[in-house]
Amino acid sequence: MSRIAIPGLVDVLPVDDAAAIAAIAGDRRFDRQYLRRGPMLNRIILGRVRSILTLAGAPLPPVAEYGPVRPAPSQSATQARLDALATRGLAGPDIDALAAYVRGEGGAKCGGKLAQQAVGQLFDPNYRADDESWSAALVLRDAPSSFNPVKRLIWALTGRVAKARALLAEKVNQDPTGLHGTGVAIHNLAEAFSRMRTLYADPVARDQSSPAAAVAASMVAPRQVLRQPTVAGTCPAGPFTENTLVLLQLDKANARMPGSDMAFMAGSWSACPAQGWVPALMATVWRDAIGGSAQ
Repeated sequence: MSRIAIPGLVDVLPVDDAAAIAAIAGDRRFDRQYLRRGPMLNRIILGRVRSILTLAGAPLPPVAEYGPVRPAPSQSATQARLDALATRGLAGPDIDALAAYVRGEGGAKCGGKLAQQAVGQLFDPNYRADDESWSAALVLRDAPSSFNPVKRLIWALTGRVAKARALLAEKVNQDPTGLHGTGVAIHNLAEAFSRMRTLYADPVARDQSSPAAAVAASMVAPRQVLRQPTVAGTCPAGPFTENTLVLLQLDKANARMPGSDMAFMAGSWSACPAQGWVPALMATVWRDAIGGSAQ
């Protein structure tokens, strides 16, 4: 895709090619400082990210700038812990509930809360997802990108965004990664289990899908993540200025080559710490769903 630049209004560079995304993800000229600069729409988007995806005044790790140990040292510790859990094998009532959901039990919309609870319990063993916590997650999903004036007015008058963030942060003991996981990233996992439920409903696809194939077919990458250049220059996607907002459209790239690389930005400094745990969870749920079905 080509850069869209309208003086005074917007300057964005959408990138949906996997190779170009990988190159930009590893290029130190692109960071996540998210300084409010450039045309009007750029400043609005950057300002929202900076004000909404924060905890105690600091950006959440997945939107924090480049650091000596990832954006935050806690992310390396989190990945080590999650990798260990995935290696030992996953089991428990949350996985049983997700497997039942994949088999078609319960309402089509209950997968979100089930996924939120499974992630939340990584940060508090007593985490219980409910309508309130899922509603809060929906607010954090929509708030950075919504241009609905009525919705934004209501949120402003009621303090809904701050309340949603506070509720979810309390449930994960104020852990920034836990807040992002249960409030923002959770929507990709919820959609992944919804896709897996659809896959399971097709007898032919179900019988032909190994756990690895089911995970690849169901994996959902973030729709897009943002990068802000620190200098002007050129990249595989084309030229850019310091004011250009680069949109890495991971979902489109992942649709062409389904798997985990785009979903978790594997191999880059901004790689998701759950890049091993999520596929392991999904594979375990698929095996349990198949094993628990009538053959």
